[in-house]
Amino acid sequence: MAALMQNHTTEELFHLAKTGDNAAFTALYRRTWQPLYELAYHKTKDEDEAKDIVQDIYIVLWQKIGTIELQGSVAAYLYSMAKYEIIRRMRRFLKAKQHHYDYQQLIDSMVAPSYQAIFADELKQRLKSEIEALPERQQRILRLHSEKNYTTREIADELNIAEQTVKNQLVHARRKVRSGIKAGILSSILL
Repeated sequence: MAALMQNHTTEELFHLAKTGDNAAFTALYRRTWQPLYELAYHKTKDEDEAKDIVQDIYIVLWQKIGTIELQGSVAAYLYSMAKYEIIRRMRRFLKAKQHHYDYQQLIDSMVAPSYQAIFADELKQRLKSEIEALPERQQRILRLHSEKNYTTREIADELNIAEQTVKNQLVHARRKVRSGIKAGILSSILL
């Protein structure tokens, strides 16, 4: 079946696919996807994004092929679809980036230079309270490591525990402290 489709031009494959011929649509895809991928990759410099763009083009083509009236070649039509999909995605990306920039400006304006000292004190207090909320063993390990600059080996020797246990406890302690600080900062910003 695939060999029969190779004898058709791209335009013939398009018209056969338009009548519901799945094999023709598959052959059309196989014949035309590579240049669209190359265009998308050239513009995005991202393989996954380029693949997604091509996939979306063929999904839309599949959904609308019965209603499409070509004014030029199939290649030109598909190129236009790719170009507009790339532009649509770039606009969406830039819009999201603008929102991120707007949020960053809001945060920066809330933490003006005069408030930085207050914010630093608040952050130190939050860090202290998060460390105090840790289980006693994690507190001790974290303090030995961060305040007294003990290595994991030295902590293990002092507490008479395995070095891997020290490493695990440090990971868990840091994760808990980081999570608590993030939650505190977020609530401070939102309030």
